[in-house]
Amino acid sequence: MPWNEDMVITAYACLWLAVLGAVLGSFLDCAVSRWAAGEPWHRGRSRCASCGHPLGARDLVPVFSFLFRRGRCRFCGGKIPAECLLAELAGAGMFLCLGLRFGPRPVLGQWLVWAGALLALSLTDAARRVIPDALLLALAVNRLLWLVLLRENPAETALGILTSCAVPALLLALVLAAEKLLGREVMGGGDCKLLFALALYLGWAELLLALLAACLLGLLWAALAGRRRGAAVPFGPFLTAGAVCTVCFGGPVIQWYLGLF
Repeated sequence: MPWNEDMVITAYACLWLAVLGAVLGSFLDCAVSRWAAGEPWHRGRSRCASCGHPLGARDLVPVFSFLFRRGRCRFCGGKIPAECLLAELAGAGMFLCLGLRFGPRPVLGQWLVWAGALLALSLTDAARRVIPDALLLALAVNRLLWLVLLRENPAETALGILTSCAVPALLLALVLAAEKLLGREVMGGGDCKLLFALALYLGWAELLLALLAACLLGLLWAALAGRRRGAAVPFGPFLTAGAVCTVCFGGPVIQWYLGLF
């Protein structure tokens, strides 16, 4: 099929969105690493974690610097954590998929901010098993802001959000019952709050699919990583991955499933 002007514009926009996502992933990884170490996240130049040497511009090109240096510092040869590359690839992939899903339209702005906040909280959860309330609040404020900017119907949006919130509310009740029965934590409080934040954006069916995808991805990762049964696993990154996959690719799956009834 020959390309038309809209397809060319979308492809060009997605290319730069991928670049922007990789840059954001690199920045957030650095900021979260400093935050986890108890350092000011917004001050000072980037340095090698092994030798402390300041990094130059050619050392900080997202994805490519890691690949060209084979994951090692050019000053001391120390190993660069693979998490750096994963954060950059995750940011690029999220922004690229959202660009393909929504195209160069105003609503894309809402989803890019959403993805950035989810990437940040995924990194904090992976680093310290913490999902900061400030990032959850940012998700809520972003949704409220775009509700006004996109001139959505407040009544319809509120009804949809309330319906979606039934999913995390039911899950929370089940989690509390299971924790009381088993006498141990089953699901972190931050994960439950994240589900309520996702309910501001996703319909009930999308939220269920995102939760299912998150569970499957978490189980797959635990199996591949050789995690023992009962070991604590940060669930925020998998909820993020499930939500992004659902928003970008989940529509046909939901339509197929609901068409069975």
